[in-house]
Amino acid sequence: MLGCSSLAIHTTDQKNLFARTMDFTMEPDSKVIIVPRNYGIRLLEKEDVVINNQYAFIGMGSTDISSPVLYDGVNEKGLMGAMLYYATFATYAEELEEGKRGINPVYVVSQILGNCVTIDDVLTRLEAFTLINEANAILGFAPPLHFTFTDASGETIVIEPDKTGITVHRKTIGVMTNSPGYEWHQTNLRAYIGVNPYPPNDITMSDLELTPFGQGAGALGLPGDFTPSARFLRVAYWKKYTEEAKNEVEGVTNLFHILSSVNIPKGVVLTKEGNKDYTIYTSAMCSQSKNYYFKLYDNSRISSVSLMDENLDSSTLITFEWERAQDIKQLNKVNVKS
Repeated sequence: MLGCSSLAIHTTDQKNLFARTMDFTMEPDSKVIIVPRNYGIRLLEKEDVVINNQYAFIGMGSTDISSPVLYDGVNEKGLMGAMLYYATFATYAEELEEGKRGINPVYVVSQILGNCVTIDDVLTRLEAFTLINEANAILGFAPPLHFTFTDASGETIVIEPDKTGITVHRKTIGVMTNSPGYEWHQTNLRAYIGVNPYPPNDITMSDLELTPFGQGAGALGLPGDFTPSARFLRVAYWKKYTEEAKNEVEGVTNLFHILSSVNIPKGVVLTKEGNKDYTIYTSAMCSQSKNYYFKLYDNSRISSVSLMDENLDSSTLITFEWERAQDIKQLNKVNVKS
């Protein structure tokens, strides 16, 4: 199964940042992709319909099928977004709604980043589409997805296609994981409002004085498992209480620290078939600089690619392959024995 967690934060110097983990049991042939202006993004695999994108964008994705599929990214106007798994809840149409165009769910992020600036633009464009239950060549089926987007103003929304139609959550805390729906996660937060960074007070029982074993007891009760609900709570808790960043670099540092609370090592989460579900990569991006940051399971060094330093009118995709070897900085001379 594909998990994933995401969050949006802002810095004191008015930078808006977004980050996500990608948890999965397999690694598609992924890379950092810059899609230049007017490159063209498909709507459906079964129809040869391509829509030119007004804006260039960068993110992590795959070029294994006929049009680039971005799992997350930021565009040249500062709109950021991602797709996350929405198992057992995501519902797509089998037929096109009258007056709308069909779109494969895996192309939603690319279409939105290529043609929208604000959250209002996202919602207007989304209304013109019907999400069609169309399989893709990477997975062999239409993955159950929901989506989150945040623009340069910092507003973050969650979009969930379910049995009742498309539900849009506009007033969010900027955190998302997986099933169940966002409203359930937000309600579940109320059970944990007593969790905080402060130590509990000492108490006396008869003549026995009880004190905490150590620091951190204020967070007692915060679940430590890897279910979507537990990950949502940890990311929300860390987001609220992590010291606010002053600038982009501090913000990116905070994002990677926060998401480290939900990173999944290989072997600790297994599917019924025995497959390993783990955090393949973690990415972060900035709405103002359009920088894209990421680190991999095998290489924990943070790498960065700047969208605005490339030719955004290129006629071809600009890609950056993963450097998987662990990048360790050696601080003294290594004795090499023959």
